[in-house]
Formats: sequence, structure tokens, C-alpha cells
Amino acid sequence: MRHAPVRDGGVEVRGRAIDALIATERGARSQAAVADALDGSPPLPGPDRGLCTELIYGALRLQHRLDAWAGAVSRDGLHGLDVATLCALRVGLHQLSGLDRVPDFAAIDATIEAAKGRVPRGRIGYLNAVLRRLAREAPWRESLPPALPPWQALHVRAFASRAGVDGEALLVSLSQASATHVHVIPTARAGVLAELAAEGVQVARVGDIPGALVLHSGPFWQSRLHARRAAIAQDGASAAVVEWLAAQPGERVLDLCAGRGAKALFLCASGASVDLVDVDDGKLAEAEDLLRLAGLKAAAVLVGDATRPALAPGPYDAVLIDAPCSGLGTLRRRPEIAARRTMADVVRLALLQRAILRSAAARVRPGGRLVYAVCTITEEEGADVVEDFLRAHPEFERDQRPDLPDAAPAWLTGMRDDVGDLRSHPLRDGVDCFYAARLWRRA
Repeated sequence: MRHAPVRDGGVEVRGRAIDALIATERGARSQAAVADALDGSPPLPGPDRGLCTELIYGALRLQHRLDAWAGAVSRDGLHGLDVATLCALRVGLHQLSGLDRVPDFAAIDATIEAAKGRVPRGRIGYLNAVLRRLAREAPWRESLPPALPPWQALHVRAFASRAGVDGEALLVSLSQASATHVHVIPTARAGVLAELAAEGVQVARVGDIPGALVLHSGPFWQSRLHARRAAIAQDGASAAVVEWLAAQPGERVLDLCAGRGAKALFLCASGASVDLVDVDDGKLAEAEDLLRLAGLKAAAVLVGDATRPALAPGPYDAVLIDAPCSGLGTLRRRPEIAARRTMADVVRLALLQRAILRSAAARVRPGGRLVYAVCTITEEEGADVVEDFLRAHPEFERDQRPDLPDAAPAWLTGMRDDVGDLRSHPLRDGVDCFYAARLWRRA
């Protein structure tokens, strides 16, 4: 289908960015909002796609900071401001403060034009006045307010301390864009760099994480490797979690919060017999589709509550728990999470995680193992859950058996804290912030 060319490209790009931000304010995932903005009718041309993406993700990543600047020059702060005006303000302000290649007058004029028809008519003057005042005063040349709410910044610093890295540096890294990582199944790893290079895809290894690659350039999504789902998009930290479980051929394995099957792909590819459990039947259908494209199949696919041991009772040789969590370790990829999460969410999720871990433990055979993982930085959802569980279940302990190389693999050394748990972060190998613990049940 042929589309008419995009007219007034600068205004169109900013309008679509405003629409995308409005959609995320109303609950859309940022990835979906960006895709709608780029591929609407007509699709944006190449150069505009990059700018539109940066306007959306930049405004989301720095939302707390942008709002602080705008609120400081508004008589009543931002209280009561409608969503459309607020989103237009963020788009304009991100250009002024962070995009040197866009002249201030062009950023303001194009944003105001894009706001017309989206923002209430009576707010256009306010929007224009605030953006022009901030362009004159340029508060970003004096100081940078935090990019995250204070309670989240506190948790980031605490996570950094336990991981042995600088807290301020980690805060900065979480407000920056992330590279695209892919994970290759074990049977396709030999010669994978040459195979991709032959198709014009340039990649590099993500530290020492088995099968994890960072995509630099080229048509990976059109490659033969991806077509047969021998490699999929998966952050290096997520890859490390499934590699640490080290599923073996013939083992009985449970993927307890399977979701869309990204980790199940690698469990099934190991030759293990894998059961999938998730409360969302739609996600499980996507997991089955992914496995089918890879020529694989789960032993059982079960829809239900992960806290119910009667569902998939086992016993299992290994259980993977990629627990529902606040997701604050993935802010580089899903920056909208920062504005959506509250400390009350963390408390609620920690209770659910404890119930899931207890339920998972009942399914592990004596001598078996489990990996508990969350993609967040809060102790309440990570180490606190594990420590409370170990105190209540003396039959389990951290799996650091010297006779079992998979329990403490060499590639994991730099990612472990002082008690042996995984704490990944973007300051090492550019991966997301994850916490994970590997536990085993005494024989």
C-alpha cells in the first residue's frame, strides 16, 4: 500500500511523539507506543524515525527531571495540568535541554505547531511561554535534578553499594538508552559471529555470558538465525539467569512464570523436559508460538496461579522463577515504569514473590535446584525474599557446591555479590539490573 509523504516533517515527528507520550500516560507500553508512532499512516521516513524515537524515550527517561524544571517556572507548578499539555511540554523541553543539534527556535516552533489540535486551545499560550522562558534561562547549564523519584534513586544507590559500584554512575546509566542484546541457543553458537557477518550483521559478545551478543548494525531481524528462532532479543542479564539454571538433557524442568517464553526457548533447547506455567493464557500462547518457530515443544503448558503447588506438582530437577516484580532494573528499556511504580507496589509484589518462592520450593526434588530472579533493584523484592525463605526452609541453601561447576561458573564471577547472588547492572557489560539467587535442596 502506498502512503502519501509526511508533510511538515518536523511538526509531524513532534506530534507523533506527543501522541506516544499520551498513550504511555494512559497505560500503554513504551515499545508499543513507539512502534505506533513510527509506523503510523504514513510511516515516518528514515531520518525522522530516529528523532521521533529519541523524543519519546528521552522524555520518558528524564521525565522526573523535565517536570522539575517546568514546575519551577510555572505559577502553580504542574498540578492540575492536562495530560496532553504535560506531554507536549516534555517533548519541547527534552529538545531544549538535551538535543544540541536542534536549534531552540525550531524546537519551540515545531512543538507548538504539533500541540495545536492536541492541547486545549487555552493552554497553547502557557506552553509557548514556559518553553521560551526555559530556553532563555537554561537551568540545565547550572544543575541537573535527579532523573528518578527520590525513593527510586535511594534504592539504586543501595543496589549499587551491594554490587560494589558507584551509585551516581549507576543512576546516570539507568537514564540512558540501552543497546539491543540477542541470545543464541547453544546448538547455534559455534560459528555464529561468522554466520551473522556473512549476512551483514555486526555483533559482539556481551562479556562472558554464554550466547549473549550485542547488536551493532545490520539486518539481524531478517537473518536466517532469527528466522528459525535460534536467536531472539533478550538482555544479557536475562540470558545470564537462564544460563545459570543450567538445564541439562533429560532433566525435568519447571518454568514457573513463563510469560511469553523467552527463557523457555533456552530451557527446551537444552534437551530438558520443560513444563510452562503462567497466569496469562495469552502470553502462554505466544510462548508456544515461539517454541514452534524454533522447532521445539514444551512437555506441558499450564494456565494458572504460580502460588498453587497443586498445579504442576513435580518433583522437578530444576525450577526457574522469573518472578513478577516492579521492573525498575529495566528502566533503560521501559522508562515509563519510573512514573508508574510506587513503594506500595514494591510491598505488594514482595508478598506475592514470597508466596511464589514457597510454592516453587515444594516442587523441587531433594538434590534439585531453583533460580529465583527479578529484574529490579529493590532489596525488598530480591535478597530480602531469599533470606526470609532460607530462614524458614533450612532444607535449602545457596548453591555453591564446588563439585558442580554449573553452580558457580567462571563466566558469572564478576556478576556475583559477597554472598554469591547475581547482581547485574549496565556498568558491567551494558546489561539490565537483575537480582538472582540459585538455591539447592539438600539430598
